Amino acid sequence: MKNIFKYTLIGALFIGFASCSDEFLDEPKPTGSVTDLVVYTSETGVDAALTGLFANLRDFRSRHDTWGAKAYYLGAEVMGTDLTVPDFNWYIFEHRWDVTENSNGRRTNWAWEIFYSTANIARTHIEGINKSTLPDAKKKAYIGELKAVEAYSYYNLVRYFSGSYLLGEDKPGIPLYTATLSSGIEPSGRGTIKETYDRIIKLLEEAIPNMNNSLSKYRFNKSAAEGVLARVYLEIGNWTKAAEYAAKAKAPYALMDQATYKAGFNTISNNEWMWALPFNADQQSGFARFYSFIDHTSPGYNQIYVSKDFQALFTSDTDVRKSLIKKQATTNQTKLFTTEKFRDLTDRSGDLVFMRASEMYLIEAEAKAEAGDLNGAKQVLLELVKARDAVATLSTATTKDALVNEILIERRKELYGELGVSWFDLKRRNKGISRKGDAYRWEVEFPAGNARWTFKIPQDEIDKNPKISQADQN
Repeated sequence: MKNIFKYTLIGALFIGFASCSDEFLDEPKPTGSVTDLVVYTSETGVDAALTGLFANLRDFRSRHDTWGAKAYYLGAEVMGTDLTVPDFNWYIFEHRWDVTENSNGRRTNWAWEIFYSTANIARTHIEGINKSTLPDAKKKAYIGELKAVEAYSYYNLVRYFSGSYLLGEDKPGIPLYTATLSSGIEPSGRGTIKETYDRIIKLLEEAIPNMNNSLSKYRFNKSAAEGVLARVYLEIGNWTKAAEYAAKAKAPYALMDQATYKAGFNTISNNEWMWALPFNADQQSGFARFYSFIDHTSPGYNQIYVSKDFQALFTSDTDVRKSLIKKQATTNQTKLFTTEKFRDLTDRSGDLVFMRASEMYLIEAEAKAEAGDLNGAKQVLLELVKARDAVATLSTATTKDALVNEILIERRKELYGELGVSWFDLKRRNKGISRKGDAYRWEVEFPAGNARWTFKIPQDEIDKNPKISQADQN
């Protein structure tokens, strides 16, 4: 077996071929007896296999700070400026930025494994579906969805293990693969950041024309793939394409009203959610779950707080988002505020959001502003902020830079706790971080482009992949 990824083959053979019902909430169970011949002979078999694929992104893996893919975003959240970890507990090493220095650390190895294994499972299914006798239209739809999943996996990897695209597209990217691990493919070197993003864009642009929005929200619909492509184009500074795909992605979805916004961000049935992963109560792994860390109203670790500096950005008392940040009866400046934006259900079955229409509004607004369409950007931004604050008015920014800065703040206010926006936005826009003052127990200051912005390649990969040497380490 090629040793490119430590756990990939196990995931491809078992998680990907999980036997389960049509309902995602029925836990996929690896059987070991479901062969590729059976999986790809019917749509039911393929749907079951894809359910297992998305379970690979959802389920507990090793430690309480490295569970499903949502932990990838939560780790980035506490590396930024908006959420804090005042005590020595889970996520403290992320909050202090210790994790980016350790090539043997569990976060480095976990992130590498979860997304490379997901990409490999997707390619495994593509190969099986290509060989099947399913109708051509069905083949194209399934393969489109799987290509989008593969692209999403590479996108998450390159943002961790490479530098910002705008800082240098010719700098090292990540290994890319066009066949499965089990096919005997040779290991790959890192290539460049541009080659990585070119591959991601190619996969998504090939996928989207063959996709539709008829699937359940836990699967990759056309809108979700368009949303990922909008994120990618924003990352590389292609403003026209970012605005175009963000507008397409959000079109089928309505912004939630204020009552729904205050309901706890815990159900996949939310009309604004574009892609999410659901849970049954018996599928939760104790305290190793998203709500355990951020929801102080339910049992759990309850150790992630809102920075008082971030809370100060909510200046309007009629903004529904401000009402969800609660002041605590303490003199500890690092624990002054918690958030009730995310509240688990009483049986711990809260679902996890991975993409919302509001993000697409913000991508479209930022991209239009960067492209010089200030009026268009202001109108898109107003549509979103009006949904959060009924008395909001059109931006009065008179320059591109002022408007972009306003939009970036709105991204943080709207999306905190969901996607690691504070940290990822600083990195993609080549900004330094200066997290200082009594709002933080652990101060952090690194300039743009500093090596600490990039995670180390896992040492296990360097040791076993002949195409990557110690000289290729970040």
